[in-house]
Amino acid sequence: MGAELTRLPGNCSLEDICEVSDRDGGVIIEDWLPGGVVDSFNAELEPWLAAHAGTDSGTAASDEFLGLRTKRLQGLVTKAPTFVRIMTDERLVGYAEQVIGPISPVVILNNGEVIDIGPGESAQPLHRDDDAWNFARPGAPMIVNSIAALVDITSEIGGTLVVPGSHRWEPGRLPSSDEITCAAMRAGSALFFRGDLMHAGGANATTDRRRRALSTGFCAGWLRPVENSYTNVPPEIARSLPRRAQELLGYALYDASSVGGGYLGYHDMGDPMRLFD
Repeated sequence: MGAELTRLPGNCSLEDICEVSDRDGGVIIEDWLPGGVVDSFNAELEPWLAAHAGTDSGTAASDEFLGLRTKRLQGLVTKAPTFVRIMTDERLVGYAEQVIGPISPVVILNNGEVIDIGPGESAQPLHRDDDAWNFARPGAPMIVNSIAALVDITSEIGGTLVVPGSHRWEPGRLPSSDEITCAAMRAGSALFFRGDLMHAGGANATTDRRRRALSTGFCAGWLRPVENSYTNVPPEIARSLPRRAQELLGYALYDASSVGGGYLGYHDMGDPMRLFD
């Protein structure tokens, strides 16, 4: 692996993040989450991961992609309240709004997902997150994602594989081995990347340790997200959340009138946010 990702300090600006991401497709932010936040979040996750029954998404192909030895948790607002603070981080949301802004004036949560890769897991195939909506060709990324390390992550335990610069490649081009790098990170650091960047979960084939990370992604407000937040975080729970969290979960009306677009997500022909007044 000859390629490398740029690493920025934890106090870097949104402008720094966007500049490197535009050039390379992704960037690692060292110590993005304070240690206390990581500790609190991990403590909240423990009982849920201990009770996790294993991958069962409904189809064999989906199970294989998600990982047969990997534990995944969604609905984190209800399971681990610290996630609300992470999800509403100003730089993460600002990054999403900057990258997705050319095609959508509104971003919503695409997924908040803990990915806990167990021993014996194989690597994912390289992919782009934008491929979830493979019929759409909007001319800009439809999603941004982040992978935050909740433990120290190395290549041996399944660190995320990334192909820097692949967001600018022509369709169909595949990387050589020296164009792939591993996003090794200490706990609290995070990889921010665009939806058109090629990446994959790495293999955890030789250790007896688990690789725990948090994937938090935002997509264009007019897309159907990967995670169904309306069932994972129903209105009676969303009611108690900060307004910004409610908006990011998709409870607000999508209003693109400022850029000549329309409206999506009416509730009884009104803004769903009225439910929380």
